[in-house]
Amino acid sequence: MRLVAIEEHVLRPNIKEYMDWQPKAVLARLAPTVEQRIADMDAAGIAVSVLSAPLPAPGPDGVEDAPAPVQPLDESAIPIVQAVNEELYEMVSAYPDRFAAFATLPMGLPKAAAAELERTVTDLGFVGTMIHGTVGDRFLDEPEFAPVLETAARLDVPIYLHPSPPPKRVTDIYYTGPFGPRVGEMLSCSGLGWHLETSVHVTRLIVSGVFDRTPGLKIIIGHISEGLAFHLHRLDRQLNELAGLPKPISQYLTEHVWYTTSGYFFDDQFELARAMFGDDRLLFSVDYPFEDTREAAEWFNGLDLPAGVREKMAHGTADELLRLPVTAGSF
Repeated sequence: MRLVAIEEHVLRPNIKEYMDWQPKAVLARLAPTVEQRIADMDAAGIAVSVLSAPLPAPGPDGVEDAPAPVQPLDESAIPIVQAVNEELYEMVSAYPDRFAAFATLPMGLPKAAAAELERTVTDLGFVGTMIHGTVGDRFLDEPEFAPVLETAARLDVPIYLHPSPPPKRVTDIYYTGPFGPRVGEMLSCSGLGWHLETSVHVTRLIVSGVFDRTPGLKIIIGHISEGLAFHLHRLDRQLNELAGLPKPISQYLTEHVWYTTSGYFFDDQFELARAMFGDDRLLFSVDYPFEDTREAAEWFNGLDLPAGVREKMAHGTADELLRLPVTAGSF
């Protein structure tokens, strides 16, 4: 069976020094060569990986306060992200049957970001973009980001909204305590914090009317919905009347948002997301190199799913959503 994985990261050369708080097994997988990446895909039976290169945006106090390598928020960001996208394009061009790519954008400059999205999709054949959390403390519902959202909708490509480490002042309040800095780092990010931030981010897009103003906008989030499946009915009960939207919040979450399995290889959470959002909304992903490809594939292949549903989640929905060549990466 053809497996397509769509949250698969290409890390910058100096990323490892910022990640020494990660478990040793994760550190050992960081910054794999292209050959190692393909070998890991082959070992797990993954046909196609959609690559992305994270460049988290800095906190409000500037680059020096950011917890990872960052792009600046001025015009100097443009050549940085263009160089990253050219690197991704070279990888895809060298292995067109195995890779596709999400664009990195200079989100601190929304008009330039929209132009770079246009360039990478129309000229380089990219299948969308991955945006990492807030941009200098600003969520994507701010009017200044409308050019990026409108361009994605017009081009009919999705935005993969990925979490990012919180700003320093948030970390200082919520994730600093008597448990030590390594625990705090994990708690602020993949341990819990950034799942909460992304679920709030998506909900903000809904209640601020972004999808009503931009009805063609498509959003992907990972980690089996970042907790939104658990909160779905509560969101409707608490917010629908106050928000005054033309549709229930749950309807936006089943019409405009897709959810991947990245990093969440857990049966109960998967079944909850499936019950809340439906089989058409869930896609397989790994979150490589932070997660192990074989573990992800073995878990997915072991799920008790009808054949048609398995094919849809394995590749069918991704093929349609990202317009991937259906012959690419066939095993």
